[in-house]
Amino acid sequence: MNGKHNTSAQHKSNLRNVYGTFAIEGMTISKDTRSNLDRIGSGQASYQQVVNELRAKYAKKG
Repeated sequence: MNGKHNTSAQHKSNLRNVYGTFAIEGMTISKDTRSNLDRIGSGQASYQQVVNELRAKYAKKG
């Protein structure tokens, strides 16, 4: 297996673990949250980018 496949498989495993942990606690994760976690985990966005996007999104609503 190449490195990219391993990273992708690890990324998917990590996401399943996060979703499972929330489910065990009786919590649900929204579609947007899943998308943001996927973006961060896959390297498409940094944690800080997502935080900044959320701040901007909710600042407009307030």
